[in-house]
Amino acid sequence: MKDWFRRSTWSANDRADFETQLRRARPASRPQYLRIQAFHLWEAGQDNLVPPALELLERFLAEYPDDIQIAQAEHQRAQCYESLRDTVRATESYRAAIEAERRRPNVGTEATLDFALLVAEQKLVSLFEEVSALLREHPETRRPFPVQRFKYHAARALLASHAGEPAAKTEAARALTEAEATESGFRYHADLGLVGERHQFLRRRLEAIAA
Repeated sequence: MKDWFRRSTWSANDRADFETQLRRARPASRPQYLRIQAFHLWEAGQDNLVPPALELLERFLAEYPDDIQIAQAEHQRAQCYESLRDTVRATESYRAAIEAERRRPNVGTEATLDFALLVAEQKLVSLFEEVSALLREHPETRRPFPVQRFKYHAARALLASHAGEPAAKTEAARALTEAEATESGFRYHADLGLVGERHQFLRRRLEAIAA
């Protein structure tokens, strides 16, 4: 049976039981339970579960504004808004996540990478320089997993392609190499952080650029 804070459904009974369990939990653990439950609702990939995921994240941010997981909560909120195709609010939340990371550099997320990909994929030209600067601020060497390096090079490839720069081809090839990785390079977590079967549409775009 799944943990009570990892539900992928959100019926009235689910919500009521979650609230009961949350009240019983140690106060210090409640922010984490709100955030994890929100993640599992979003990860389920159903449009009707995104609003309750957002509701839990808004609650987290309102009730625990100084929690160490603020960057993660803001990143998740950005992903929820992106799922709803609300680019304006997604952008605001990505920026908030990145700023939270600057305040606490030891708590990292993939907000910079996902923000850059959103801007590049949606061709938000007015934000190109902003995300390009963020990618320079957070170079590839700080990305330990293949999926992170894939996103990094994919974003750079798309940005370069939109600008008509020859670097686009090289960056696309690097991203595709990371997508084909079958091991993470970590001895005890060889399958962690791989691209796998994800990002198929993006990979096709990268293949076209690399060709």
